Amino acid sequence: MENMKITHGFGLRAHNLIALFDKTNKISTFMNRLEKQSLIDPIRYDSNKYKGDGFEFLVEILLKSHAYDNRLGITSYEPVQSDDNGVDGVGFNLAAEKCVVQVKYRSNIKTVLTANEDHLSNMISDGMIKHKVVIAEDNTKIPRHYVITTATGLHHYTDNENFKGFVHCIGFEQLRAMLDNNLSFWNLCRDIVKEIEKSKVKVVLVK
Repeated sequence: MENMKITHGFGLRAHNLIALFDKTNKISTFMNRLEKQSLIDPIRYDSNKYKGDGFEFLVEILLKSHAYDNRLGITSYEPVQSDDNGVDGVGFNLAAEKCVVQVKYRSNIKTVLTANEDHLSNMISDGMIKHKVVIAEDNTKIPRHYVITTATGLHHYTDNENFKGFVHCIGFEQLRAMLDNNLSFWNLCRDIVKEIEKSKVKVVLVK
């Protein structure tokens, strides 16, 4: 994917970006390494934030490298890195409508996300107020709100009662089906992190 620019700041702040992706070919391997790296220096980089940021970094690569994959349905994706009040990224859905994305890292892949405990409702309000993205008129339309998570997915009450089926969730099993042993994807990740590391060296040399 030439000219694909990854903008999430995790690439510049990670403890060891190369090691995170070296010989990583499964989402579970990525998670295990991310968990271990998050404990390296939690004072400089909070452990939970490290895991969340690392997963957001991976999601940016995923969405930009699969821009026309209807299993995801999000094009022109860009992460939101300032004033994050519930929306982690914006893009366009398969109907070419602006959409918002919330990225949720969970260490336990068996958990389900709820509107209140996991602050999913913030995506709806922040999406409407800041990004002018409103809920689709009916749930037969293409979603404008997406959750991408390492958890199983949304709790059935949250999905059906809180969000009335308007929020599309991509959970661990979907990620595993797309990414496990997908060498083209993981090799792309490795190429991207190498370029990021080169850019950091250039900055040091200039200084």
